[in-house]
Amino acid sequence: MRIIDGHTHIGKWSEQFYNYETTVDEAIEVFKRNNIEAAVCFPSDKTENEHLLKEVKQRSDFKFYFTAWINPENKNLMNFLLDNIKDIYFIKIHPSLNRRKITDELFKPFIEYSINFHKPIIVHCGRWTEIAGYQHPLELADKNPELKIILAHLGGDQPNLCIPCAKQIKERKLENVYLGTESVREFYFVHQVIKIVGAEKVIFGSDYNLGLPDMYIPLINSLNLTEIEKEKIFSGNILSLINEK
Repeated sequence: MRIIDGHTHIGKWSEQFYNYETTVDEAIEVFKRNNIEAAVCFPSDKTENEHLLKEVKQRSDFKFYFTAWINPENKNLMNFLLDNIKDIYFIKIHPSLNRRKITDELFKPFIEYSINFHKPIIVHCGRWTEIAGYQHPLELADKNPELKIILAHLGGDQPNLCIPCAKQIKERKLENVYLGTESVREFYFVHQVIKIVGAEKVIFGSDYNLGLPDMYIPLINSLNLTEIEKEKIFSGNILSLINEK
């Protein structure tokens, strides 16, 4: 079974996570130990996009799908995105850390970049629903059907968030929305989400360096799913988003 980790951080965090830091070497060691063949990676919040991209591009021993972390107040960011367009596979938006909803006007140029250059968005969804609730990216996806968007943490890492989110995706027939499994611990509700939206809409992620693949691969393997469904979750869906096999 091929495994691609669809949600990983590398680098240094701010004081929110006590300045915790991991290196590319440490990440590769963890991924290889878990038979992960590739990882979607983006910087932690105190690591620059330029720094991490330079590091992962130098590695021939592991495949990284670099993802640019979007700080909408960074005036040089769009130049970086355009200059490195061939090396960027996704963009990451974290409304909670930016204290702005994904529908905020400051994010608009980056939404347009995502659409125009076919770079799917990974968006943090969480319990601060006024800012990071799943409703905001679903609104964006509804208005922009050409936009591909992955809602991290299944739309929110609690049952009272991920289940209603999955139901909304199904009821509104949002074919352009996917759900990442990172950091969701309750296996029963992961399974419920998969039953609602289908395995073709769920993407495995570990949230390394805050989580470990060792913790979350067994969760997916424990579910009553077919091998075909597991293959979609572990690698097939993320590869289809970037048109790779």
